Formats: sequence, C-alpha cells, structure tokens
Amino acid sequence: MFKLNILEKIAEKLSIAFNFSGKTNSPSTKNKSKVKNSTVGSIQQAHSINNEVKNFVGSEDYISDLEIKILRELYSVLKETGKRPRLDLRVLHGKLDIVDGDYLGTVTDSKFLNIEGNNYVITQEGVRFMDSFVRNNKPEVDIISLAHSGGPDGQELTGLRLINNGSASAIGIKCFLCADGLERINFANIDRLNPNEESHASLGFKYSDTLFFAGPLSNLRIVLEYKNRDSFKFSSGRYLEQKKRADGNYNIHVPPGAYFEV
Repeated sequence: MFKLNILEKIAEKLSIAFNFSGKTNSPSTKNKSKVKNSTVGSIQQAHSINNEVKNFVGSEDYISDLEIKILRELYSVLKETGKRPRLDLRVLHGKLDIVDGDYLGTVTDSKFLNIEGNNYVITQEGVRFMDSFVRNNKPEVDIISLAHSGGPDGQELTGLRLINNGSASAIGIKCFLCADGLERINFANIDRLNPNEESHASLGFKYSDTLFFAGPLSNLRIVLEYKNRDSFKFSSGRYLEQKKRADGNYNIHVPPGAYFEV
C-alpha cells in the first residue's frame, strides 16, 4: 500500500504528455493527455500507474529531494562537457547549503549517484532518470510570426512573436540571427514565457547594415536559447531563406522554414 501511495503522488504530476517528433513548418500546440487523480482500485490501475512512473523517471523507485539537487549539478556538467563529471563533495555541499549533520542516508545508498573518494559521480541509472526528468520539465519555444519590411532607412526584421509549446516555463530567452561563417547577432530578448503563452511582437531589427544583407549565406536561421527553472539549457529555432535583390544584396525571406531543436 505504501508503494502505491507513492506512485499515486507521482502520477498526479504527470498531467501532460508530449510528442517530440514530427515537427512541421508551422507551430502547433501539443496534444495533451491527463492522468486523473483517483484511488487505485484494481491491479490493472496499479500497472497503469507503474508504467507512467517508469516513463517519467526510468525507475519505479522513489527519489529524494536531496538526490535531485545533486543530480541536477552532475547532469548539467555532463550535458555541457559531454564527459562523466566528478564533483568535489565539500564544494558541492557548500553550493547547495548542505551542512555537517544533515541527513545523507538517501544519498549514500542512492542508485542514481555514487560517492567515489571525495567526489560525487552520476550512475547510468542517474543519467536515464535525469533524461526523463528534463524531458518532463522542458520548455519548447517556437516562432509564430516574423515579418520583413524595407524602406529608405533600410531592411528590417519586424514583429517577431514566440510561443512556448513545452511543459515548463522558458526563462531568459535570447534570439539570435545566425549563419555559417558569421558572428551571430542577438537581436531580441524575452524574460519569460509560460507554457502555451505567446510573446508580444518584438521591435524591428535593421539587418541591412550587417553582413546578413551583403551576400548569399549558408544555413541562415534564427536560434532561440533559454533555460527552465532548474537552469537546464535548451535551444530551438527556425531556418530562413534569402532573396536576391536587383542591387546585388539579399533580403531575408520570411515566413520562417523548418523548426529544429539543438
């Protein structure tokens, strides 16, 4: 009964399921499938909840808040460096405000992380758990409108609007105009977008004074970089096209093309 109670609590949090494949050239809101909060009344219901838990965390075992805190730090380094991290125990305790005398039993017998010497390391089970954890706490920012305008003052990208199709808030969104071989340009920023929230249109960006106007480019795109509340980093965007002008320069052609995630 204790185990089912734990599974029920976790199942309450699994309110939305997302399909991360099959992106199209136009943004769309993800289909939602809710898991109802009800008492487990049969073996079939128990199996159903157990499967939801496995899909969410990669394990049916309960995990403590302290393990999650340490795993976040290890997983962040793993994703940034691509290497299995070894984080000094005392340094990490100081960063997380863990003091001598705090209970560490859930850490010392964890299947998701190990203590090797004076270092914390993440296990393969820990990597799988965090992959699932991040997927279920993931913002997914897309472009819903972008316009081009031109006149005596030059060529501009105007009216950039974004939407968050993900399951978590996107924080500190930075918008970059990018192409192979050119330094990218940060042309718009948005503090925060909650799930299913749309942004206001950004101010115009004059690109005719940049190299993005002067010649043909490879892999022209807008890249959006942002974090979730756990400070995990994400990146997505849309590919753009160019159209040659009579004067030999190139306008950026909109609407944007295929969606991508990095």
